[in-house]
Amino acid sequence: MWDEKSEKSMSRRERQVIQIVMKHGRVSARQIEEELPDAPTYSAVRSILRLLVEKEMLVKEQIDGRDWFRLPVNAGKARVKALQSLVQRFFDNSAGEAALALLGQKNVKLSPEEAEKLLKLVKEARKQ
Repeated sequence: MWDEKSEKSMSRRERQVIQIVMKHGRVSARQIEEELPDAPTYSAVRSILRLLVEKEMLVKEQIDGRDWFRLPVNAGKARVKALQSLVQRFFDNSAGEAALALLGQKNVKLSPEEAEKLLKLVKEARKQ
């Protein structure tokens, strides 16, 4: 299942595949092959998918005779878990430091809605 230990054991290619699946929700091996940078052979893509299914990082479903791959949890939950792991490892579990690192970049642009939502979350976090 999706946890920090299994995430750490993933190769760069496996992480790339997971990102593609997160982006689309459900994909075929052919779609993954087309989106992978410097894509390996189709057989190599299938091998990566087989390993991710064995690690329970992906679920394989057969629909109309075709294999489809999806996350075992919804993409939103997977993103939150991945972010929590990143904050824990690189920011000493400080959400504030992680947010400062992201928002402190020169090229960051927030929509008015995003800015308002962030301000609301900061106010709520201060109350706790």
